[in-house]
Amino acid sequence: RQSSGRGRLKREWLSETGGLYFTMVLRPDLPPVLSFKVSFLASLTLASLLHEVFDIDARLKWPNDILVDERKISGMLSELEAESDRVVYINIGVGINVNNDPSLIEPAATSLKNILGREVSKKDIFSRYLDAFERRLQNTAFDRVIEEWKQYTVTLNRDVRVVTTHEVFEGKAIDVDDSGALVLKCSDGSLKKVLYGDCFHQSR
Repeated sequence: RQSSGRGRLKREWLSETGGLYFTMVLRPDLPPVLSFKVSFLASLTLASLLHEVFDIDARLKWPNDILVDERKISGMLSELEAESDRVVYINIGVGINVNNDPSLIEPAATSLKNILGREVSKKDIFSRYLDAFERRLQNTAFDRVIEEWKQYTVTLNRDVRVVTTHEVFEGKAIDVDDSGALVLKCSDGSLKKVLYGDCFHQSR
C-alpha cells in the first residue's frame, strides 16, 4: 500500500492493503509526439489481459481508467520527460484493485475479489501484465494504438463532463483523435478537443 499516493490533478491516490500498485519506468525509443500512446497502450494491455485471464468484460474510460460494469477497477497516471527529438523517460503509475474492497470508500469502484468472489495472486497478475506490456511495446504499430483502444472504450457516444485544472467541459464524446484528445460535441454544436483531465460519464 501507499501512504501518500498522488493521482491525477494532484488528487489523493487511494491504495489500501490488498491492491496492486507499481510504477513502470520506461525509456522507449520514440519521438515525444508519440509518447502519449504508450499510456494508451498500457491501459489497453490491462483491459485485454483481464478479458483473457479472468473472462472479465473490462472497458476503458478516457484517458486511462479501466471499468467493469461502469465501476473502476484500475487507474493509471503517467509522467514524462522529453528533449526536442526523443523521450528521456515515461513513468506510468498503475493501481489495480485486486483483493481489496474499494467500494467501502468509493462506491463507484470494484475489485477482482468482488467480481470473482475469491482472492487472486497479485504476483501472477503483475508478472502476466509486465510480460504482455513488454510484448506490445516491442511489436505494436503505434499508428494503430488509438484505433484498438477505441474498441474497448465506453466513453464514446455518451455525455461526459471533463474537469481540468482550471476549466470544466461538457458535451457528447464523439471521438478520440490521433493525438489522444477527447473530442466533445458541445450543446451549441461546436467541437472541443480536450487533451487531459478527469472524465466523468453522465447517466445514460
